[in-house]
Amino acid sequence: MKFPGHCSDKAKRRRFAERSAYTLMELLVASSCASIVLATASGFLYFAGLSVSGITAEARLSDSAGHAIAYMQSRIRVATSITTDALGNTLTLGFDDNYTVDSNGDGIPWNDQDHYETFRFQGTNGTNSATASSNSLIYTPKVGAVGTALVPSGVRNLPGYNIFTMPYPGMVLIRFGVVDSNTRDHFQSIDIQATGVSLNRPVSGNVVGIVP
Repeated sequence: MKFPGHCSDKAKRRRFAERSAYTLMELLVASSCASIVLATASGFLYFAGLSVSGITAEARLSDSAGHAIAYMQSRIRVATSITTDALGNTLTLGFDDNYTVDSNGDGIPWNDQDHYETFRFQGTNGTNSATASSNSLIYTPKVGAVGTALVPSGVRNLPGYNIFTMPYPGMVLIRFGVVDSNTRDHFQSIDIQATGVSLNRPVSGNVVGIVP
C-alpha cells in the first residue's frame, strides 16, 4: 500500500499560486475587454455632456430672447408713434408723458411724442452663426441715454427678413435669431417671431391683412 506524501503548508500555497496565475493570453483578453468598456463609457459621458450643454444653452437663449420680446411688446403697446430705419435694425417709439397736455398742439392730448425710446440691433447683419457672437440687441430708454443690452450676444437675422418690419401703421413684426457661439455643442440656436401692436394707433392703422 502506498500512502500519499505529506506536503507542508508553504508547498501547498506555492502550488496553488502556480495553478491560479494568469497566462499572457488571458491578460491580453482582459485588457482588451477593459479598454472597450472604458472607451464606451468615455464616449457616453462625452456625448451626454454635449447634450446637457446644448440643453442648458438653449434654455438660456430662450429665456433671454423671451424677456426681450415681452419687453418690446409691452413698450410698443403704449407707444404713440412707431418708426423703423431703412435697414430694419432700429425701432424707434414715441411716448406721451402727460395725456392731459397737448404738447404738439394738434387738438389731441394723448398722441404726443414727449420722449423717444429705441430698440437697436448692434452688429453685422447676416445669418452666419459663427460671426453672430458680437451682435446684440440694445434698448435705450431715452435718445442720448446709455443703452442696456436686452440680448447681449448671438443676435442674427432670420433668412430673408429684417429684424424690425412695419407692414401696417402701428404694427411691428419682430424677427431675429439668437445663437450660442459655443462650437462644441454645435451652435445651439432659437428663432423668434412676434408681433407688436400699439393701442394708441390712429384709426387708419386699423386694418385687416395677411402677414407673411
